[in-house]
Amino acid sequence: MKQNHSYWAFLAKVFFIIFTVNILVSSCDFSKRIDTTAAVKELHEREVKRITPSQFIAQVDEWGGIIVRTLNKDLVKNLQDSLVVDSLAKTYRVEILSGSPLKLKNPAWDKKINEILDAYQYNVLHKLPQVENIQKSEDEVYFYYTAPIHANATLKKLSKKQMETLGVQAKLDSLPFRKEGDFIGLWLVKFSKKEVVRLADPKHLKELNSKQ
Repeated sequence: MKQNHSYWAFLAKVFFIIFTVNILVSSCDFSKRIDTTAAVKELHEREVKRITPSQFIAQVDEWGGIIVRTLNKDLVKNLQDSLVVDSLAKTYRVEILSGSPLKLKNPAWDKKINEILDAYQYNVLHKLPQVENIQKSEDEVYFYYTAPIHANATLKKLSKKQMETLGVQAKLDSLPFRKEGDFIGLWLVKFSKKEVVRLADPKHLKELNSKQ
């Protein structure tokens, strides 16, 4: 009787093992390939990269230019609606702001960027040309890409009320009184040095360096 009990216990154990294996196998869908895209991207971003100061500037200049040109293609819409701004900010892992030099100034910001904003305001007062600029923070943790925003034909089609609303929303001054081509404010793109390193392609960095 004792031997018979052991026999049935053994069969029960075997049945349990077979049942468990079947469950594990059925839960695995081998018909689907594992998507390695995210893993490869993560490995690429964690790759040790040595970037020279000139390569940092070149990369920020390129990406900043792409961002600003994209925003200026449909200036009024992108000032009114943050959809494109948010998409670009996510893609390049940056912060994107618009505004007049005076309204962009912030005591909490790095001294260097506030000096650049003062320089833009000086150019406004003396009717001097406004150009793109790259400035790094004193601790070299951030890079700031700034570019002028000019009034265009689409902006001038807005009503006075619409211009006033847009001016408040985008922190731009006196839009109803600007002529087409007038300087109305800045795009300010704040790059993190850490994120530039993570996103940069070493091969492309060499190409940028060779163009300088």
